[in-house]
Amino acid sequence: MRAAICVALLVALPALAGEASGEFKTNKRPPIRPKYAAAYESRDQRDARKRVIEVVLSEEPVDAKSAVLELDPHSAVVNQSSMMDHNYVLLWVRPGNDVSMNATYAEKMTQFVDMTPGRLQAKIDVLTADHVTGRLFTTEPVKTMDDESYSLDLKFSTDITRAPAGTKLPAGGGDPGKAFVSLRGAIAKKNWSAIKSGVTAERAESFSDLDDALSTFGMWLPKKPGKITGGEIRGDSAILDLEGEIFEGQRGLFLVRMVKSGDKWVFDRATRAGFIDSK
Repeated sequence: MRAAICVALLVALPALAGEASGEFKTNKRPPIRPKYAAAYESRDQRDARKRVIEVVLSEEPVDAKSAVLELDPHSAVVNQSSMMDHNYVLLWVRPGNDVSMNATYAEKMTQFVDMTPGRLQAKIDVLTADHVTGRLFTTEPVKTMDDESYSLDLKFSTDITRAPAGTKLPAGGGDPGKAFVSLRGAIAKKNWSAIKSGVTAERAESFSDLDDALSTFGMWLPKKPGKITGGEIRGDSAILDLEGEIFEGQRGLFLVRMVKSGDKWVFDRATRAGFIDSK
């Protein structure tokens, strides 16, 4: 029985994490020495209309398979228990050795942010639809504004975890989009009964009253209606791409999850995916 359990664990681990080695170190903190790598597709913070491969280099393995089923895989990963009390390095990998980095010390959420090219360099050997392998390193110590310096040499290799393929939605979002527009009308009119009927039962129960609902929607959604540019259906759920103002003069992308309840679509939740290039 013990042998069978050991074999099962050895087989399961590669499904959750690839390999990482090397270290990120500063002149004032202990080094970050990740052992595990995981990768998945997320929205590019430079322009959320685009997608990028996000790589997590961690001290403990993360569950990328469950994260990609969430509305925001990035937030889902960094809030996993294996990440909360551990230091880690996040990379956003694009073609042409274009990499952004965020090294995070968990205790006070101290972050070191950098990007290539310059003193931070990348050599991405493999970047396919299914796998990413590479090295990220500094050519000399990098000094921060707080009189701290850091250097790194990290290697990683991992499969890219992807969500099941969905069915593309047209501009306007099809039937899920129509249901969302109807909900926005109810929100604008402060129609408490219509709001509750336009959201999931779980979401309706989470609102203490109309004011709480309006406040929550105010955090999740643009103040102005915005424009649904597309999205996709995955089984009984749909993710809408909603473009609108994050704040005055700056447009962003919001992701809206709608779910099928009986014969109608209802709202589940939404999140800000990031800024978009308005050019």
